[in-house]
Amino acid sequence: MCRKDNHERRPFLINSWQGSSAPTSALAQQMKMHAIESKKRRLPFHQLARSIKKNIVVVVFTCLFFVCLKIGYQIGTNLVGDDEDRSRSALRQPQLLRQQTHHHENREHSSRNQTQIVSRQPQRSELTQQMHHHGNGKPSPRNQTQVSRPVHPYEKIWPGLIVPDYMLKDPQYGIESVPAGKKACFVHVGKTAGSTVGCSLGFNLHCTSKVQAPGVLPHYTTNMFHAQMYDCDDETTTFFIFVVRHPLDRWISAFNYDNPSRDWEGFRQQFGEKHFKFRSQLYAECPFNTINDVGEALSAESNVTNVCKSRAEASIDGTEHFGCHHYFNYQFHLEAIPQNATIMTLRTEHLIEDWNSVEYNLGGGKEVLGQGNNIIAHNNVNKASDGKLKYLSEQSQRKVCEKLCNEIQTYKKILRLSINLSEEQVQESIDEVMNSCPIEALATTCSDPIPNITDKLIYSRGYMA
Repeated sequence: MCRKDNHERRPFLINSWQGSSAPTSALAQQMKMHAIESKKRRLPFHQLARSIKKNIVVVVFTCLFFVCLKIGYQIGTNLVGDDEDRSRSALRQPQLLRQQTHHHENREHSSRNQTQIVSRQPQRSELTQQMHHHGNGKPSPRNQTQVSRPVHPYEKIWPGLIVPDYMLKDPQYGIESVPAGKKACFVHVGKTAGSTVGCSLGFNLHCTSKVQAPGVLPHYTTNMFHAQMYDCDDETTTFFIFVVRHPLDRWISAFNYDNPSRDWEGFRQQFGEKHFKFRSQLYAECPFNTINDVGEALSAESNVTNVCKSRAEASIDGTEHFGCHHYFNYQFHLEAIPQNATIMTLRTEHLIEDWNSVEYNLGGGKEVLGQGNNIIAHNNVNKASDGKLKYLSEQSQRKVCEKLCNEIQTYKKILRLSINLSEEQVQESIDEVMNSCPIEALATTCSDPIPNITDKLIYSRGYMA
C-alpha cells in the first residue's frame, strides 16, 4: 500500500512544485530525478509479472498440443490396425523407389518387374501389423536376448522384426560351416509338399514327423523363402531350390486348404481378423464352396455377380489376396529371387528322383535316397481335398486352366531353368500338365497378359538396398 500511495501522489507533488515559486530549480530537478529512479526500481516487477503470464500461456498451449498429438496418434494406430490396405501402405512405404524391368534371355524373364527399395526403416508399431499365416500371424519384435545369434536377411529387410521359429533350422545341421559356393535357399511354394521337404531339410515347420535326411542337401540348405517371409541371403546364396507341383493340382489344394467354411469362428481366433476378412470376400460373400463353383463362375452362362466373377479370376492368377496359398504363387516366388539366380527343382510327382539329383549337384552321392524311401515323411497333408472337393466338370476345368495359363507358363520356366533337370525330365512334367490343361501346356503366350506384381513384391517380399 505504501508504494502504491507514494506512486499515486508523486505526480501531484511534482506538478504542485512546478507550479509554485517556493522550491528552487535545483530542488525541483532533484525531485524529478528521485521520481525517475523510483520508477526504474519498480518497473522490473511489472515486466516480471507480464513475463510469467506469457510463460504460463506458452506452457499450457504446449501441453494441450502434445495431448492432442498423442490422442491423434492412438486413433491413427487403431485405424491402421483395422484397415489392411492402409496398414500395408504405411508398413511398406519406401523412402526411395527405383523401378527396373529386368530381361534375361536364358531365363526368359521378359515379364519380370522387380523394384529396389533403398533405406527403408518402417516404424515398430506399423511393422507389428504385418500378418503371417503361421502361428498367431505376428512376428515378434527383436529383443536383447536374441541379439546373440546372427541377424537373418529377413531381419535386415524388416528392421525390428525377427524370423519366426518355423523358418529356422536345428543347430545340429551346422549351417554356419557350409563351404563357399554351396549355400542354398529353400523356396517353399505353398501346397507343393513344401512342408514335407522343409521338415526333411531340418526347418522347424509344422512337422508331425521329422527325421534328418542323409546327405549334404539338409546341411547346405541354410535359409528359407515362403510367401512374404523372404529370408534368403542374396549375397551369399548360390542355389535356390524350388519345390513345384502340377499348377492345377496346386491350385485345387490351395483353394481347399485356405477355405475356412468348416469353422469360421475357429479360423478367426487362430489367424486373426485380417485374414478372416481376406477369406470372407471369396468364401462367404461369394457362392464358392468348391473348386467347381469357381470354375462355373468363369463361364459366360454364370449368374454370379461381376464382383464375384472378378474375385474368382483374381484368386486363380494371384492378383488379389483371398488366401496366402492363392496369392503367393509361382510367379511371385520366381520374380522375388535374384534375376541371375541358379535354380534347382524338386518336383512333387518325382520327389525321390529329384532329391537325388539335387544332392548330386551339390557334391553328394547319386542315390542318397532309395526308391523305397522311408525317410521323407508327409507333413501338413491337406485333408480337405478329398472326394467332391476335388471335382471339376469338363467345362469348369477348361475355364480354370485358361485362367491358370500364366501360372503354367511360369511353372514351365522354373522347370527349364533348373540345372538338375534334363530336357527329358522337363518334358515329362509338361506332358503331365497336358493331361488336364493341354492348350496351356503347349502354349507359349496367354490371352491374358502376365500380371504386373511390382506392388506385391514391394509390400510382401521387401528389398534391401
